Amino acid sequence: MRFGVHCSLRKGVVGAINEAQRLGCETMQIFTRSPRVWKMVPPSSDEISVFKELRKKINLNPLVVHAPYLPNLATFVTTLYIKSKNLLRDDLILSEKLGAEYLVIHPGSYSENANARQGISNIADAINEVLAGTDGKTMILLENVAGGGRRLGSTFQELREIIELVKNKKRLGICFDTAHAFASGYDLKTRKGIDDTLKEFDSVIGLGKLKVIHFNDSLVPRYSKKDRHEHIGKGHIGSDGFKYLIKCLKNKVEAGILETPKDSDNADSENLSNLFNWRN
Repeated sequence: MRFGVHCSLRKGVVGAINEAQRLGCETMQIFTRSPRVWKMVPPSSDEISVFKELRKKINLNPLVVHAPYLPNLATFVTTLYIKSKNLLRDDLILSEKLGAEYLVIHPGSYSENANARQGISNIADAINEVLAGTDGKTMILLENVAGGGRRLGSTFQELREIIELVKNKKRLGICFDTAHAFASGYDLKTRKGIDDTLKEFDSVIGLGKLKVIHFNDSLVPRYSKKDRHEHIGKGHIGSDGFKYLIKCLKNKVEAGILETPKDSDNADSENLSNLFNWRN
């Protein structure tokens, strides 16, 4: 497993990869735009060329792209659904241009007048349409969520139901967020809990589908259904949980990405250092 950080786009894609190099990342994640806006100003062809050259130079693999938070592929609101599909298509096209191996998306929330099964069907229909209309190798990864309300994807079973309805399964995988999983109820604090969680994941989905892990400790307790990230080892999961999880998966998962708080100049370096130390 290669470790890296979610890097900022404030200085563009070239600035992001420079940040990754400065931090000593082996892999990295970026947004396609600000995560809370619809509009995207794509990087120029020159920027993309420089980005790819730098990536090759520093041997940064894989490249993970994360979609914004606004799209909702599970909705029955027609205008929002179409807008969300279009954004997914645009993000997938950009991911291909950047040479990204993975594009991470949140599944979405079903509408008030609908149910979970209908929402899951909407998500799969959108993915099917976008994959059928775009060529390339970038794989879409469904990210598990903390749950709460009508949000889909907090259980392995819901993620499996989406996968089952997607036709091109070779281009669909899973990004596992530790803070989300813990908040939704999976025990990642104890060895037995981690063993049970991985056994269930393998039984329901298959560990072969697990491509990326978001390494985030949880600021909130188990079963809280809230998405609150904390520095590695300083939250409710704790250092022992992460050490054992890395031991179990370091030869099975390609990338581990930090999305921990950036509340000091050294925060990313310190969290990344822990991951490197626990891998050895």
